[in-house]
Amino acid sequence: MQYERYKMNNLVLLRRIVMVIGRKCSRILCLLILLALTSGCNSKSLPVSPKNEIKPGGQLVYGSLQEPNTLNPFLSDLLATAEVSSLIFSSLVINDAKGEWLPDLALEVPTLQNGGVSPDGLTVKYKLRPGVTWHDGKAFTSEDVKFTWQMIMNSGVNVMSREGYDKIRTIDTPDSYTVVIQYREFYPSYLTLFKSVLPKHILEKEDINKSSFNRAPIGTGPFKLKEWHMSESLLLEANTAYYRGKPTLDSILYKVIPDTNVMLSQLKVGALDIVTNIPLSLIDQIKGVEGVQVLNTPNMIWEHVDFNLDNTLFQDVKVRQAIALGIDRQALIANVLKNSASTAVSDQSPLSWGFNSAIMPAAHNVAAARELLSQAGWQQGTDGIFAKDGRKLSFSLSVPMGNKARELAAQAISYQLKEVGIQAEVKIVDGKKFFDDLLKNRQFETAMYAWVAGVDPNNFNLWNSKKIPNRNNQYAGQNYSGWRNAEIDALTDQGIHTVDIENRKQISFRIQELIIQECPIIPLYFRHNIDVVKKTVINYQANPTPSGNLWNAWQWGFTSK
Repeated sequence: MQYERYKMNNLVLLRRIVMVIGRKCSRILCLLILLALTSGCNSKSLPVSPKNEIKPGGQLVYGSLQEPNTLNPFLSDLLATAEVSSLIFSSLVINDAKGEWLPDLALEVPTLQNGGVSPDGLTVKYKLRPGVTWHDGKAFTSEDVKFTWQMIMNSGVNVMSREGYDKIRTIDTPDSYTVVIQYREFYPSYLTLFKSVLPKHILEKEDINKSSFNRAPIGTGPFKLKEWHMSESLLLEANTAYYRGKPTLDSILYKVIPDTNVMLSQLKVGALDIVTNIPLSLIDQIKGVEGVQVLNTPNMIWEHVDFNLDNTLFQDVKVRQAIALGIDRQALIANVLKNSASTAVSDQSPLSWGFNSAIMPAAHNVAAARELLSQAGWQQGTDGIFAKDGRKLSFSLSVPMGNKARELAAQAISYQLKEVGIQAEVKIVDGKKFFDDLLKNRQFETAMYAWVAGVDPNNFNLWNSKKIPNRNNQYAGQNYSGWRNAEIDALTDQGIHTVDIENRKQISFRIQELIIQECPIIPLYFRHNIDVVKKTVINYQANPTPSGNLWNAWQWGFTSK
């Protein structure tokens, strides 16, 4: 699990959720996403259309506020790098727009049921698709997968993260189309690894940090890089030897437009076919652009409020529950976020197979909140604020600087709680100090920020008491609330050692029930991605999973009507 980093804006949210339980914080957090909870503009994605409705060929112009800093996806955590490299490289397996796993370079998704995963979870076998070639015509083989792992684990290569890959003991390649991965310990998120595979025959003798490959890569994906004009655009042409067949489009022009006003102007004149991750500030203006569809897609970034449970003020669960009841999530979504968010029920996205659809968030209820406080021995003073034993129910709500929507939402929460009789003072904290000091050292009363969820429900790092950062564990872990619960410890420990998905699902369900009951945090909402797609574009499907919105670009095209 990762949290939102202070230096990057809402655009940079897609790539690093593949490392769901890593300790390292990402600068980007885009990625990722719900399916069932849609609201706002139009439908979440465009359906795949019959071939006779698509005009073959043509160039699609994709607008981006950001430019890649490299096209080696392991050396960068920028969204632009993730997007362009997803056109060039292929994965072993991939998520579709519903969050389901599909084979890509692999022939099937390895599971316990089909024999691809051993009963103890320590061996994962991939059978590779034969006949796949690199853009230079060389055959793709199992040796490329093994080399990619070796490259990632090479301490001399500046990869962004080794999370998950460092759990691998060995990779065997008994033949050109078989990969057998032996893990040191069961890694629940094994399917999230190898989102890109690199060519051994090109890179095995290269200094990968300095290789020209990083600006002129060779992949197995649906498009090949033809030109890169710095600060302007990248031109990608269709890979006619792509294993699924030639893409419908002839090319994609990935246009770099870092100015939102220029982006808006180009949308209005029809110069752009697709723009994703539109800032909230532009939503009202975008709705007025003719000839486009606005897609409002829930993603997997969820805002929440953490209690510091070592603070005596929050050690009574009734106080925490009262604060939760005092927050009107729907009002935040409608008034602050312009309906570009969906209520978060717990720590899991509805896109995850571990989501418990039976639980419901407590509705905003001022009377019920006051009743809980009264039961806990609090009395409302003449100033309207509850107090007990001479102490007012007053605390700070710390928020990292830089996300205006969050800052406004925090102020709105402060006003809502005051109506109950609770005083929450919003403190805007420098982003670096917030993430590197205030959270790490647990120097807060309450804190509001975002986590990036994953399709896999493993949240050991968030809830197990061993993961409360402190001097004894070298400040490892992200249980910043300090939640200590014996059942949660047992469940989270069991979850990372259980191979069977149905058993893991029940573990996840119970964890979510306990989050609702004990309220160590208050889940607020999952954000939405706002994408704009010209009505002449066919087969664009917004994908809020780690696979990203360009996951099916080989199917994109223009209407023939």
